[in-house]
Amino acid sequence: IGMAEVLRDTTSLDFRQTECVDAIVSNGVSMLSLINDILDFSKMEADKLELEIAPFSVREVVEQAAGVVQIKAEEKGLQLVVRVHPGLPRRCVGDAVRLKRVLLNLLSNAIKFTHEGTVCITCKADERRQGYILEVEDTGIGLTPAALSRLFQPFTQADSSITRRYGGTGLGLVISHRRFVKSDVKSPGSTWALH
Repeated sequence: IGMAEVLRDTTSLDFRQTECVDAIVSNGVSMLSLINDILDFSKMEADKLELEIAPFSVREVVEQAAGVVQIKAEEKGLQLVVRVHPGLPRRCVGDAVRLKRVLLNLLSNAIKFTHEGTVCITCKADERRQGYILEVEDTGIGLTPAALSRLFQPFTQADSSITRRYGGTGLGLVISHRRFVKSDVKSPGSTWALH
C-alpha cells in the first residue's frame, strides 16, 4: 500500500495509470481492514484481545473517521454531518485505534446502505457513566427486527441478498457489537450508539 502511494504521489502517471494505482491502494486498504477484523475476531474468540489504554482526543478520532469516509459520502450524494457537542473533555483514556476502527465500520455501513439523505455522527457526554456517547445515524434502508437478530452472528449478514448486492464479510458489526455498540433500528434508517 505504501509503495503504491509513493508511486502515485512521486511519479508522473497518466490518468489510466493513476486509476490503476488508486485501485491498488483502495483494494489494499480493504484487504488490510479485513485482515485486522479477522485477527480481532480471532483474539476475541480466544479471549486474548487486549485494549490499549492511552490518552487520546475523542474529537480527533471522530473527525479522522469522518474524514476517511467523506469522499465516499460525497460520491453517493450523501450529506455527512459531524456533531461534536461543546464542553467535552479534551482528553480521555482508552483504545483510540479500535474506537476509530469501530467508527469507520459503522460509518462505512451507514454510507453503504444509504442511497439518499444523511449520515450523521454525534459525540456527546454521557454524564451517567462519566464517559461519551457516539452515535452514527443514517436515513438508509434500515433493518427488520428479524434481520437485526441475525446481524450479530459471525460471517452472517441481514440476508443473503445483502452480500450479493453490497459485499462485506459479516465480521465488522460482530466485532463492534461485542466491544461497544448498541443499536436502535427504525425503518428506514438506523442508529448505532457507542457508550
